[in-house]
Amino acid sequence: MIARRQLFIAAAGVAASHVLPSFAQDGYPIKPVRIVVGFPAGGTTDMIGRLVAKELSARQGQSFVVDNRPGATGNIGTASVARAAPDGYTLLLTTASNATNVSAYRSLPFDIQKDFVPIAGFSIVPNVLVVSSSSPIKTFADYLNFARKNPGKLTFASASSGSSTHLAGELFKTMAKVDMLHVPYPGSAPAITDIMGGQVDSIFDNLPSALPHIKGGKLRALAVTSPARAPALPDIPTVAELGFPGFEAYSWQGLMAPKGTPDTVVQKLSAAVSEISSDPNVAAQIVRLGGASNKLNAEDFRQFLKAEIDKWAPIIKKSGAIVE
Repeated sequence: MIARRQLFIAAAGVAASHVLPSFAQDGYPIKPVRIVVGFPAGGTTDMIGRLVAKELSARQGQSFVVDNRPGATGNIGTASVARAAPDGYTLLLTTASNATNVSAYRSLPFDIQKDFVPIAGFSIVPNVLVVSSSSPIKTFADYLNFARKNPGKLTFASASSGSSTHLAGELFKTMAKVDMLHVPYPGSAPAITDIMGGQVDSIFDNLPSALPHIKGGKLRALAVTSPARAPALPDIPTVAELGFPGFEAYSWQGLMAPKGTPDTVVQKLSAAVSEISSDPNVAAQIVRLGGASNKLNAEDFRQFLKAEIDKWAPIIKKSGAIVE
């Protein structure tokens, strides 16, 4: 799997060339570009998207603006980009949900692999298993022991069914052979509130949204779900090193464009994102958010997306996390 270990990271045709002459030139972009984010403002994906938009704006001489279109675990925003003109002025901030939704939804109005062209991957965000700081569960071993001794009683929240926060828990249930109760929420924020209040026991949350509460002493981090320890929490072990080798569950971000977007535009954007991913200052900002660089060119990103789709399909099927 070419990108799974990288935590630290045609011409348009004659007719089109008359309609969209700027694509064959260095003039692109000649107007603002929208980056559609299929999740609400303030979340992990939004924060990463705004960072990339800011850096692209600085390098391309035009505004790259985040357009939040939340709903259906990112599918509403993704569908809007699939319908958009393939002119390079509407892009999709692609996430792990775009891979898991392929199996989690019985029907989608788009095909993420056929209706889009990859531009680049740029970041990866571990999940972190947390409990309330007042919980009697002090360590990962405590968590595992409680789950094994109390089938069906240990609860884990998620930001939504089929999200990375849900599927990380399902993967843990499968690998640890334990029975835990999934409690879906409409986002991480209300789930975290209920964990701190004692209404639910835990969550495998995206690290950026949990990190302030960990640092503030409201949540206790037990383990991270990435193959390597997270730079933002270097003292917190991985689930893999705690007895479950091969355990990997994380969110990630990249850029895609509607199918038919001219190669010249895709190549220019891919080069720009590659430059951003190589910038130490940008990498440091991603680390402060709780993530890490995941520099992937267009072809690597295409293969990474396919690998993620294939990885999660059996987990989703076994968990029954199917949305009608």
